[in-house]
Order: sequence, then C-alpha cells, then structure tokens
Amino acid sequence: MARKPRLHFPGAVYHVTLHGNGNQPVFLDVTDHTRFLLLLQEGIEKFGHKVYAYCLLPNILQLVIEVDEVPLSRIMQQLGFRYTRWFNDWHGQAGHLFQGRYKAILVNPEDYLLELVREVHLAPVRNGLASTPMSYPWSSHLAYCGREKVLWLSTERTYLQIEETGIRALMKFHAYVNEGSAEEARVDFARGSEYDPRILGDEEFVRGVMKLSRQKYQPKVNPEKVFRIVLERYKLTEEELAAAGKNRLHSEARAYLAWLYLETGCETMTALGERLGRDVSSLSSAVRRLQLKAKKDEKVADKYQKMMNRVRR
Repeated sequence: MARKPRLHFPGAVYHVTLHGNGNQPVFLDVTDHTRFLLLLQEGIEKFGHKVYAYCLLPNILQLVIEVDEVPLSRIMQQLGFRYTRWFNDWHGQAGHLFQGRYKAILVNPEDYLLELVREVHLAPVRNGLASTPMSYPWSSHLAYCGREKVLWLSTERTYLQIEETGIRALMKFHAYVNEGSAEEARVDFARGSEYDPRILGDEEFVRGVMKLSRQKYQPKVNPEKVFRIVLERYKLTEEELAAAGKNRLHSEARAYLAWLYLETGCETMTALGERLGRDVSSLSSAVRRLQLKAKKDEKVADKYQKMMNRVRR
C-alpha cells in the first residue's frame, strides 16, 4: 500500500522521532552529540524552520519542529544524510544508520506544545537514563531552564503557555516538567488522533490541516463496518475468519480485510492481528501479495474496489 502523503503547510508543528537501524546506537560519544546539534543548527539557518525541543537518546532522537516553506521531508532527509555520512566516516562504519523513514505526528500546538516539550525532556527519565531531566545533558531542558545557551532553540512560544515571563517562567517550566516525571504521560505523542493517525488534534483541527495541506478530509471509518462487509462478501463468521489453518478462501478474506484496514486507517494492523490471532508481518505480506495480484488481475482489483465502495458509503 502506498503510504499516505506527508502533511505540509507553513507553520505546521511536528513531533519527530527517528530510531537507530536495528535499534543500534546513533550517538556513541560527546563528539557525536555535538556534531548532530551543529548540523541541526545549520539546517535551521538554511531552511528557516524552528526547533522547539530536542532530546538525543543513545538510539533514538526526538525533535519538535515548526516548518516554514521547506517541507519537513527535505529537512529530515538532509539532516539524516549528513549525520549518517559523518558518523560512518568518524567511526569507520558503513551502511544505514537510521531505521527507515522518520516518524512525524503533526500536532495542534495550542493544545499540546507545552506538554509535548515536557515529554521530550522527560524521555531520558522515562527510559532510565537519568534521574531528573536536568541531569541529562543532551536535551533542550537545560536551555529552557537557563542553565545553558542554545541560541538557535526557539522557546518563546512554549513559554507563552506558561503565562509567566523572565525568571518566573524558567522556574515554573522547571517545576512543570519535574511534576510530569512523577506521573504517567497523559498523551501518547507517538500516535495521532482517532480522526487521522498523522495528526494530533480534535476533528476541527484535522479538517483545518487537511484544508491547508490541500488534502481531502475523510471521516474515520468504523472497523466493525469493515469487518462486516468482508464477512458478508465471503459468507463467513468472525470465528471462521480467525480459525487456524490454511484455508485458501479464509486467507484471501483476511488479506482483503487487512488491505481495507490499511487504506481506511480505521484501526491499526496490530489491533487487527490481535483480533484474528495473526502476527502483523504475515498480514502485511498477504496484503502486498494481493496488491501485486490486483495489478495483473482485474477481478482482484474489482473485488477490492466494490468492498471499498461499500465501506465509503
């Protein structure tokens, strides 16, 4: 299945995460961290975006970025490419450093920016790498609390949500982040909303994002409806669909169901796998085989389209 397009418009704010390939470390020493931050600064100077927060964990990096005219994809492509080339040269390595594409959730900054910055700063604590956010040197928390200067870091918009200025804002922000370490995260910033997995915000915000990025908003599809359509088409019960074995008809129905799940975004493949007692990789492989078959066989493509038409009604 083709991935949904990236969402872009000037002023969009994203929570970006990027993992090391195979969970390998991407920062081995002080020089690595320093070089990455230098490349991040050079990117800001070249492309004109803003960075509201960052955290460099050994095998994961997190950024909060507001873009201007240059899309996030170009920003991250250059940053990842330049750092990978430098890292491999410096450490005498070769090959991919990062695991596939970065993940980016477009967030409503009015509702989530302050809390998102807090969670980025709490990542070392939640991952057992530091006892407090202040004791971890490779996040923007020290800069927010006035302990170091990072001139290219944009903090004003975050401080506005503190509703204080000067030293009182620094102190209030520090206390706010520390309070968060004593409780579980209220929001999962690695996921979007029920309306669109790429966007974190209410339905009105999602509609606005779609309009600004010139994409059509499609209300979330009920996964129960998708299930019912496939079961009716194949005259099966859910128990039969989830039954063990290699019945060809049942396998085909599961493949179409997984394909519809992917295209509509009605629910995650993980949720579907748990419901059917199948692992995600087998479902994904079945979808890819079915999609390839649909390109050559009009009957396969027509069957999918008819079920999709029913889903969209």
